[in-house]
Amino acid sequence: MGINKPLSASAIISAKKKAIFHFLLLQLSLIFLISLGIFYISGCLHGYSFILGALTSILPSIYMAWRIFGYKGTRPAKDVVRSFYRGEAGKLAMTVVLLSLVFLLIKPLAAGAFFAGFGGAILSHWLSPIMLK
Repeated sequence: MGINKPLSASAIISAKKKAIFHFLLLQLSLIFLISLGIFYISGCLHGYSFILGALTSILPSIYMAWRIFGYKGTRPAKDVVRSFYRGEAGKLAMTVVLLSLVFLLIKPLAAGAFFAGFGGAILSHWLSPIMLK
Protein backbone atom coordinates (compact mmCIF):
# COMPACT_ATOMS: atom_id res chain seq x y z
CA MET A 1 0.00 0.00 0.00
CA GLY A 2 1.30 3.40 -0.92
CA ILE A 3 0.98 6.49 1.14
CA ASN A 4 -1.29 9.11 -0.39
CA LYS A 5 0.31 12.54 -0.45
CA PRO A 6 -1.94 15.52 0.25
CA LEU A 7 -2.83 17.60 -2.78
CA SER A 8 -1.03 20.88 -3.31
CA ALA A 9 -2.96 24.14 -3.11
CA SER A 10 -2.68 24.56 -6.89
CA ALA A 11 -4.11 21.08 -7.50
CA ILE A 12 -7.04 21.76 -5.17
CA ILE A 13 -7.80 25.09 -6.86
CA SER A 14 -7.56 23.46 -10.29
CA ALA A 15 -9.98 20.70 -9.25
CA LYS A 16 -12.46 23.21 -7.80
CA LYS A 17 -12.22 25.36 -10.93
CA LYS A 18 -12.99 22.36 -13.15
CA ALA A 19 -15.89 21.30 -10.95
CA ILE A 20 -17.47 24.76 -10.94
CA PHE A 21 -17.21 25.21 -14.69
CA HIS A 22 -18.58 21.68 -15.22
CA PHE A 23 -21.52 22.58 -12.96
CA LEU A 24 -22.18 25.75 -14.95
CA LEU A 25 -22.06 23.74 -18.18
CA LEU A 26 -24.49 21.22 -16.67
CA GLN A 27 -26.74 24.06 -15.59
CA LEU A 28 -26.77 25.51 -19.12
CA SER A 29 -27.48 22.07 -20.59
CA LEU A 30 -30.40 21.43 -18.22
CA ILE A 31 -31.90 24.85 -18.91
CA PHE A 32 -31.60 24.18 -22.66
CA LEU A 33 -33.33 20.80 -22.35
CA ILE A 34 -36.11 22.19 -20.15
CA SER A 35 -36.64 25.06 -22.57
CA LEU A 36 -36.96 22.60 -25.47
CA GLY A 37 -39.77 20.91 -23.54
CA ILE A 38 -41.41 24.27 -22.93
CA PHE A 39 -41.08 25.15 -26.64
CA TYR A 40 -42.79 21.87 -27.51
CA ILE A 41 -45.57 22.10 -24.89
CA SER A 42 -46.33 25.83 -24.58
CA GLY A 43 -44.91 27.41 -27.69
CA CYS A 44 -42.19 29.79 -28.74
CA LEU A 45 -43.13 32.75 -26.52
CA HIS A 46 -42.90 30.76 -23.29
CA GLY A 47 -39.79 28.91 -24.47
CA TYR A 48 -37.70 31.97 -25.24
CA SER A 49 -39.01 33.76 -22.14
CA PHE A 50 -37.84 30.81 -20.02
CA ILE A 51 -34.40 30.81 -21.68
CA LEU A 52 -34.01 34.57 -21.19
CA GLY A 53 -34.95 34.25 -17.52
CA ALA A 54 -32.46 31.45 -16.95
CA LEU A 55 -29.67 33.24 -18.83
CA THR A 56 -30.33 36.39 -16.80
CA SER A 57 -29.32 34.37 -13.74
CA ILE A 58 -26.64 32.10 -15.23
CA LEU A 59 -24.56 34.67 -17.14
CA PRO A 60 -23.75 36.72 -14.00
CA SER A 61 -22.84 33.46 -12.24
CA ILE A 62 -20.42 32.61 -15.03
CA TYR A 63 -18.88 36.07 -14.65
CA MET A 64 -18.45 35.56 -10.91
CA ALA A 65 -16.88 32.13 -11.39
CA TRP A 66 -14.47 33.58 -13.92
CA ARG A 67 -13.69 36.50 -11.60
CA ILE A 68 -12.91 34.21 -8.68
CA PHE A 69 -11.24 31.28 -10.44
CA GLY A 70 -9.87 32.99 -13.54
CA TYR A 71 -6.35 33.08 -12.12
CA LYS A 72 -3.70 30.41 -12.28
CA GLY A 73 -2.01 29.14 -9.15
CA THR A 74 -2.46 30.39 -5.62
CA ARG A 75 -2.82 33.98 -4.49
CA PRO A 76 -2.64 35.80 -1.18
CA ALA A 77 -5.83 35.69 0.88
CA LYS A 78 -6.30 39.44 0.49
CA ASP A 79 -6.47 39.07 -3.30
CA VAL A 80 -8.90 36.15 -3.04
CA VAL A 81 -11.26 38.16 -0.82
CA ARG A 82 -11.01 41.13 -3.19
CA SER A 83 -11.92 38.82 -6.10
CA PHE A 84 -14.99 37.58 -4.22
CA TYR A 85 -16.19 41.12 -3.50
CA ARG A 86 -15.58 42.31 -7.06
CA GLY A 87 -17.18 39.18 -8.47
CA GLU A 88 -20.29 39.54 -6.31
CA ALA A 89 -20.61 43.27 -7.07
CA GLY A 90 -20.24 42.57 -10.79
CA LYS A 91 -22.74 39.72 -10.59
CA LEU A 92 -25.32 41.96 -8.91
CA ALA A 93 -24.76 44.77 -11.42
CA MET A 94 -24.98 42.36 -14.38
CA THR A 95 -28.20 40.87 -13.03
CA VAL A 96 -29.81 44.31 -12.69
CA VAL A 97 -28.68 45.36 -16.18
CA LEU A 98 -29.81 42.10 -17.80
CA LEU A 99 -33.21 42.18 -16.09
CA SER A 100 -33.68 45.79 -17.17
CA LEU A 101 -32.64 45.11 -20.76
CA VAL A 102 -34.93 42.11 -21.09
CA PHE A 103 -37.96 44.00 -19.79
CA LEU A 104 -37.20 47.08 -21.90
CA LEU A 105 -36.22 45.44 -25.17
CA ILE A 106 -37.99 42.09 -25.45
CA LYS A 107 -41.62 42.39 -26.51
CA PRO A 108 -43.68 40.19 -26.16
CA LEU A 109 -42.47 38.43 -23.04
CA ALA A 110 -44.27 35.82 -20.94
CA ALA A 111 -43.45 37.07 -17.44
CA GLY A 112 -44.42 33.79 -15.75
CA ALA A 113 -42.09 31.73 -17.94
CA PHE A 114 -39.34 34.35 -17.58
CA PHE A 115 -39.47 34.26 -13.79
CA ALA A 116 -39.75 30.46 -13.82
CA GLY A 117 -36.48 30.32 -15.75
CA PHE A 118 -34.87 32.94 -13.51
CA GLY A 119 -36.02 31.21 -10.32
CA GLY A 120 -35.15 27.76 -11.63
CA ALA A 121 -31.61 28.85 -12.42
CA ILE A 122 -31.24 30.38 -8.96
CA LEU A 123 -32.64 27.28 -7.29
CA SER A 124 -30.31 25.07 -9.31
CA HIS A 125 -27.41 26.64 -7.41
CA TRP A 126 -28.62 24.55 -4.49
CA LEU A 127 -27.45 21.52 -6.45
CA SER A 128 -23.88 22.78 -6.48
CA PRO A 129 -22.84 21.15 -3.16
CA ILE A 130 -24.00 17.79 -4.52
CA MET A 131 -22.29 18.30 -7.87
CA LEU A 132 -19.04 19.77 -6.51
CA LYS A 133 -18.04 16.92 -4.19
